[in-house]
Amino acid sequence: MKFLYLNTRFYLALLIVTILFAIGFFAPFFFYVALIVLAVIVALIAVEIFLLFHKKDGITVERIVPERLSNGDKNEINLNIKNNYAFSVTIEIIDELPFQFQERNFLLSSNLEKDSKKQINYSIVPKERGLYQFGSTNIYATTLTKLISKRFKNAKNEEVAVYPSFLNLRKHELLASKTALLPNGIKRTRKVGQSSEFEQIKDYVTGDDLRHVNWKASAKKQHLMVNHYQEEKAQNVYLLIDKGRTMKMPFDGMSLLDYSINAALMLANISIKRQDKAGLWTFEKKTDVFLKADNKMLQVRKIVDALYHIDTNFKESNYQYVLTDSLKKIQKRSLLILFTNFETLDALKRQLPYLRALAKKHVLLTIIFENTLLNDVHNRKINSTKDIYIQTIASKFAHEKHLIIQELQMHGIKTVYTKPADLSVNLLNKYLEIKRQEII
Repeated sequence: MKFLYLNTRFYLALLIVTILFAIGFFAPFFFYVALIVLAVIVALIAVEIFLLFHKKDGITVERIVPERLSNGDKNEINLNIKNNYAFSVTIEIIDELPFQFQERNFLLSSNLEKDSKKQINYSIVPKERGLYQFGSTNIYATTLTKLISKRFKNAKNEEVAVYPSFLNLRKHELLASKTALLPNGIKRTRKVGQSSEFEQIKDYVTGDDLRHVNWKASAKKQHLMVNHYQEEKAQNVYLLIDKGRTMKMPFDGMSLLDYSINAALMLANISIKRQDKAGLWTFEKKTDVFLKADNKMLQVRKIVDALYHIDTNFKESNYQYVLTDSLKKIQKRSLLILFTNFETLDALKRQLPYLRALAKKHVLLTIIFENTLLNDVHNRKINSTKDIYIQTIASKFAHEKHLIIQELQMHGIKTVYTKPADLSVNLLNKYLEIKRQEII
């Protein structure tokens, strides 16, 4: 009887019987009423025990979990439940979720008709990458008066890996589609670029660059001919992720590092779909992962696997090392998207010389996160002098963020100033804007 559980109704019925016996001490009539009620309760419990325990596998359950979970997104878990009894039952489900969720009150309720099947779904939103261990699925079945329950336990434990957000990739692909980007009636024309990718030889017309005159072809045709070059489509896009201590700051349960990882995966997928080459570079004191830019679809899988294992050691990042290492690793002019965060102007100025040097050789786009907690503090109602001081300090830090953005833009460094939750969409819009400007 280790699977027999007494419900709240049982204790309420027992309380009523106890009260009747207490009253019966003074009025004998209620003593006999208490005996009758007690006999009825015992009989009902005996019937329910027989009904629930006469069949060993009265309720069966199968939990279906995706092979991988997507970090920061809703992931659906399915429970396939079958009632093998010849009568309807009421069930309560307690699924043992991974400890990362810290969920102590998870409970689902439902009714099952006799000899029926039912699928029950629920969603979970993981907030960090890594391995998640699901425990057993416990189902408590009861019938008739619901005085007792029988527990059915699915002892299958499952371990699932949580990867960077991949469920929303399709949604961002649609946002980046050409039809969604261009206003009606506007046609994109190809720009004659200055890259070394030769296209064809054409007759010279006023306005063509004289440096591109093809003298051999001109001598043969007896008039000026010029080389035209096709704009290079496969441009390098490197995703630089700072793993320093400032990226461990949490917002809505997720760290800035995880927000950056999800956005980096999204942009890598989009850039490869648009024929650009995506590369990955994660660093702290030194380079942790470096994947050379490529536009093969296998590159997305490599980036996913690399992003899954990224973590921080809470150290100060070494931007001087990044600058010197970039001279060896990235020879061609590229779009460098730097995921980092500066909370003070002094912190920026320590790294600004290295960022300026990077921006001279490449197109540098820096991601700066808006501290939404400061907005919450600023919008609070003032009830005391202490609140005034706190709001003043919050306003100072918020203003300093805007000074950081101005300082970067003043030195020709492009920026995306965004709330962590809006990073993916804002980054995608900025990437498409840079592509339209054709400045890479």
